[in-house]
Amino acid sequence: MSDHSRPTGTWWAPSTRHAKRTAVGMAAIVAVLSLITWSVWISPSGPVSSAVSRALGVPTKPEQSADAEALETKLTAAQERIWKLEGKLQSTSAQAGSRGDQLTQLKAQIADLRSQLVAARSASGAHHSSGGSSSSGASATARHGDGSGASGQGGGPTVVPGTGGPSTDPDPAAPVDVPTKAEVLAQQSRWYGLYTAQSPFNWAEYDQLSQQIGAATNMVGYFQGFDQDFNANAVQRSWTNGRVPMLTWESRPLKTGNDQKYVPGYTNADITGGAFDRYLTQYAEALVANGQPVVIRLDHEMNGSWYNWADGTAQQNAPGSFVAMWQHVHDVFDRVGANDYVIWNWSPTRIDALGNVKYQTLDSLRAYYPGDDYVDWVGMSGYYRKAAEAPTFDTTFARTLEQIRQIAPDKRILLSEIGATETGAAVTDGQKARWITSLFDALADPANADVIGFAYFSETATTIVDGARTTNDWRLDSRADSLAAFVAGIARNDIDYDLQEVKK
Repeated sequence: MSDHSRPTGTWWAPSTRHAKRTAVGMAAIVAVLSLITWSVWISPSGPVSSAVSRALGVPTKPEQSADAEALETKLTAAQERIWKLEGKLQSTSAQAGSRGDQLTQLKAQIADLRSQLVAARSASGAHHSSGGSSSSGASATARHGDGSGASGQGGGPTVVPGTGGPSTDPDPAAPVDVPTKAEVLAQQSRWYGLYTAQSPFNWAEYDQLSQQIGAATNMVGYFQGFDQDFNANAVQRSWTNGRVPMLTWESRPLKTGNDQKYVPGYTNADITGGAFDRYLTQYAEALVANGQPVVIRLDHEMNGSWYNWADGTAQQNAPGSFVAMWQHVHDVFDRVGANDYVIWNWSPTRIDALGNVKYQTLDSLRAYYPGDDYVDWVGMSGYYRKAAEAPTFDTTFARTLEQIRQIAPDKRILLSEIGATETGAAVTDGQKARWITSLFDALADPANADVIGFAYFSETATTIVDGARTTNDWRLDSRADSLAAFVAGIARNDIDYDLQEVKK
């Protein structure tokens, strides 16, 4: 989105004013780490120690015995606490010292314990009901082979959202049963996704919003830049909770300001010319090694003027360079087999908000389309941001969808990033709520049967455009009437959603 702004500071220590508070928190973290270390590893009377003794053939007292299921439960609990502590420890890496060593030691101990658990299971003949698959990386590759799947045109199994409880972190010792790329593409029920400030790395806000809505999502959106490696954790954390991960991948450093149209070294020609081939190859290889499908929305809103990948003089990108860049990235992935796992999503922005009419033509948008062989899903960003506009689906989406359907008539459409703000009259007269109701009315319309779902941007975003600073509140729960409209809409039985209820 043109006014999407991600915070430059870390969420756990946003400024130096929090230094004292952080120091106190770190002391508490050290204490918790010590407690975890004792309970998971040191305690001679605990179930973990007893299970390790059994795995190694060491006699144990009857009261110390614990079966593999109890051990796995304890491991899962310990791993969840490590995930929560890890981010906080990273925020003080300069002063981490022994705290970092403690975390490393604890993770090594748990990894060693897991390997001993596998040995114990092997000796006792115990297996997971899934057939003995182990990790969510290599095991997923083994299950799905080349990632092409075997589902017919009738559609594969539905991606099942979370069970209604709080989101969990992946357990490397437990298998994660994920669909193939073909099964994701063939899914007949629609996609409902959210963007929140920290998901999928922290589920707190995501879970809270899901509880307010009462329906579990089956998609989660997040962002990365070309200065970041493939993040297997993001993908695994998504699939662990039954959500297909949708990565918006930007060909620039992640924290580049949206008002920086030219980023030296990151032009389309730089990428096409091979400057990033090593990075792209390593990224694709890591994705293959992880073995789980991911939607990649590469360089979104390319038909706007605000991003460095748009064709234009300000960006130092020649006409046609965006298509060449997209195809080059796709081809690098293809050489290492990554396209067996990637669902490529082409996602321009709404054309009628571009200002100059010459950029609103069909030919203008078509010039950015990489071609059917390079795209799996088409889509768009669509925001209701002006109180003077009618708060309707057609106002926000209709003109752009009309052109997308002409450019790629055989592709399914994902509304990849959408939202409505609380500005002007929308604050007082319920325009946002009416826009949300119109969204679900449109999804029920057979004319939009090719729209396979949406991902809502539920964040507050600040941007600087041409020197003007603007903040928009896109959150679904920004007002009670907006939230109520969404709750009613997602629960409708005429919009082809197959979602589980979230426990409140």
